[in-house]
Parts: sequence; structure tokens; C-alpha cells
Amino acid sequence: MKFWYMASGSWGAQCLLELTKKGVFPDLVVTSNPKPSGRGLKLRLNKVEEVANSLKLNLWRSENINLDEALKGELVAQKLDVIIVIDFGQKVKEPFLSIPKFGCINLHPSLLPKYRGAAPIQRALMDGQKVTGVTVFKLTELMDAGPILAQEEVPIDIDDTAGMLSEKLLSAGVDLLVTALNLLVAGTAKFKEQDESTATYAPKITNEEAFFDFDKKATEIHNKVRALNPKPGAYTIVNNKRLKVWRTKLINKEETLSTPRTILSIDEGFPVIACGKGAVSLRKVQWEGKATIDGRSFINGLRLHEGDVLP
Repeated sequence: MKFWYMASGSWGAQCLLELTKKGVFPDLVVTSNPKPSGRGLKLRLNKVEEVANSLKLNLWRSENINLDEALKGELVAQKLDVIIVIDFGQKVKEPFLSIPKFGCINLHPSLLPKYRGAAPIQRALMDGQKVTGVTVFKLTELMDAGPILAQEEVPIDIDDTAGMLSEKLLSAGVDLLVTALNLLVAGTAKFKEQDESTATYAPKITNEEAFFDFDKKATEIHNKVRALNPKPGAYTIVNNKRLKVWRTKLINKEETLSTPRTILSIDEGFPVIACGKGAVSLRKVQWEGKATIDGRSFINGLRLHEGDVLP
């Protein structure tokens, strides 16, 4: 099969690497230009280009493929079977959608039509979902709305972070993508239209959404903390300072145990904090500008004990 691979983000880079481990190599990798990074604003290659270079794959940089006439010329000349688009960050329009024999297919980390958009993994965790999945579908002009070729469910554990769930979905997704490619080659692929009436959306996480207070339900706090790990990190305010919370454990879901922010007990060395309903233990936290510490070191630093209230 003759195909291109379009990606720019880290998830797209990981998928590319795993595909090649399974013996699936694109004829061309298309990615965005290097971006200024760091204090010196030096141009830095994205992860996709790094993977492509390490594997000596043919590479094409384009900041806007829809205005890239040279790339369109290559598209016509190469007579592709398909273009795989994953975590690309650019809207793919005609003629890319229709010139390849099978069009463009995308691997999305949700069970479409649920969680269309930029943050499906984080939103599923924030919503407390117990099951998500991966979907291979055909790209159209509408966001994540094309007909579905293949899907697979992936369970979500109560302590899965976004990073952990991303790894699960990556493994399942690459296997599903290989299966989908084989269906296309064999001529047995069947596409199913999405049910628009059940569509939900997963917009990008805003800075404001990363904040939480302990007057919220314990489940809501726990879900937000794990959804925003490894980035950007959920945070609260303690002692008039920003405290990022990287890991929590759900201790109690429903009962109102005490005034929110009260240290109810020490569980396995970690402080159990009362929430609006239920409680969570603080496992890993980080003062702004400081290193990550465990929950015990956190309360020791503030000289707090059982029964005290977080300042």
C-alpha cells in the first residue's frame, strides 16, 4: 500500500513509531515546521520529525498543506492509496480528501461520535467515564464526523491518568489502524455513518479549568487531577500560593465528612483531605516553581496534623 502519514503532535509521533515496529512504513511523512522554543527561542523539531529522521523516512514540512502547491503536485503524481492523519493540528481539505484511492483516514482516541475534538482523553477522564476507545474513520470537511471504519473499546481504571490512558489507547489504536489498512487492501472495508444525535465534543482544556477547590465533590477533584496529568496539571490555592496536584487517591465518594480542606487522617503516610462530599488523599503535589513532593512532605512542610485545616 502506498500512503502518506500526516502528524505533528507527540501522540502522532508515538503512533508512527509503533506502526513502523509492525512493518508499516509510509512513503512520506508530512509535518509542520519547527517552532521557536525555550528562552533563546531556538527552532526545535517536533516529535514527528524526530521519529521520521531516526527512521530515515522521507519528510515534508508544511505549515499549511492546503496552500502548499508543491505538495499538491506530489499528491497527484504519486497516486496514493490512502493518507493517514493523526494528531496533525491542521485542517485537511480538498484535494487531499478525495485524490487518494481510499481518501484520508484518521485514528481518534474516543468512541466516535463521542468526544469529537482536541481533548478526548482528558474530557473522558474529567467526566468520570469507565469506558472509552479508539476509532478509525474517514476524514471529511466536518470535524471528526466522517464514516467509521473500525472501533474498539478500552476500559478506564479509576486511577488512570491522561498519560496512562493515552498509552492504552495508543496500543489499541495502532493495532486497530493496521487492521483497518488490511481491510482496505483486501477490499472488505465497510464504513458506517456516525449518529449525529449522539455526538459530544471535547474542546481544548483552558487554564481556568485547571483550578479546583476542595469544596467540590471528591470524585470531581480526583477526575480533574488525573485528567490533567501529565499536562497542564490541576491546581488549587494553599497558603495563598498555587499548588499543583499531580496524584490523588479517592478515599470516599459520597459522605460529607467534615469542613472542606480539613485533614481527616493520615492514610499510608498521605494526608486525607475533606472535600465538599467525600475525601481524597494527596499523593503527589508541587509548589509553583519547586520540585514535585509526596503528600507527607507537603503537610510536614506546613507543620500540619490530623484535624488541621489547609490554610
